Amino acid sequence: MSDYEDTIGIFQGDLVVKTAIELAIEDMRKNPWIIEDIFRSLVENPLLARKYGMKEVARAKEFLLNNNIAIYMRHRLDKMEYPCITISIGTSNEDKALATLGDQSVAFEEYDANEIGKPIKFLVSPFLPVSYDITTGIVEIPDTIQEYRYIGQGMLLVDPTTGNAFIINGKAGINGLQIDPGSELPSGELAIIPQYHIYKARRERAISQEQYTIGCHTHGDPSTLIFLFSLVKYSLYRYREGLLEHNNFQISNLSCTDMIKNDQMAEENVYSRWITLSGQVEESWVKTPFRFIEAIDLNDPDRPDGIIFETGIKILSKDAPLQVQNEDGIWVTVEDK
Repeated sequence: MSDYEDTIGIFQGDLVVKTAIELAIEDMRKNPWIIEDIFRSLVENPLLARKYGMKEVARAKEFLLNNNIAIYMRHRLDKMEYPCITISIGTSNEDKALATLGDQSVAFEEYDANEIGKPIKFLVSPFLPVSYDITTGIVEIPDTIQEYRYIGQGMLLVDPTTGNAFIINGKAGINGLQIDPGSELPSGELAIIPQYHIYKARRERAISQEQYTIGCHTHGDPSTLIFLFSLVKYSLYRYREGLLEHNNFQISNLSCTDMIKNDQMAEENVYSRWITLSGQVEESWVKTPFRFIEAIDLNDPDRPDGIIFETGIKILSKDAPLQVQNEDGIWVTVEDK
């Protein structure tokens, strides 16, 4: 569980850009009127309307609807089909201007102990109670248990055999614990486990400036490259907020090359044009998870007589082969792996 939603890890920009273009093209196929908006200058501009008009817009619609536009990650080894779009990863540089000391952030996440392979262990290993008064709910434990001083309200008195547990309401008696009066305490050994069964970790982050190169490639008629390039460029603008910014690619900027006859392709008469997409991304990682502090103690057996402290710091943990998880309000033992 996180204090904020955007826990994105390492940004997978090539996949974000590829998926955004795929969704944009799919949307245009379902809504051909968008193509009319892309090429509206061919109809509304008097100079262009006389020569091209709706006839050229119809050609653009036909191009999109009748062609399977493949999207490839660049440098793949199999043969490409045209028309197609290629995506290649460019540079990625951490932005020093946006760096923070120690990569600090205010975000924390909570992890279930079993989820990260760090089972919550016994505070007090299994022991035989000295006595139990069902009318008062007071359980007396052996005075040899040194961890008694760390036991506090909210911790759990658990049966290691069944995993059933009783909430400790506080200390009582000489060396006793208070549970709800009338509780049917099982015979045999009991143990004590901490109240909190989660770990907490800080999520830190860095800001990077990244670039991706999007190539538009067609075969045969060069005019089809105009259609493909316009569709891709329009897609990156129209869906910038919904598909790029929403998926952590921020403050994006486009720069475009001129059209060339691409002699590096295996096919003849391949025409290409590239768009460089630059933007800012946030990446994050989790620091080492740590336990909640549940009890504090400053008592020192070597302290001079007459000086007594009742509080201090102690992180509760003691080796034991028990993992406990809440399952419909019942504490269940899980075999330690």
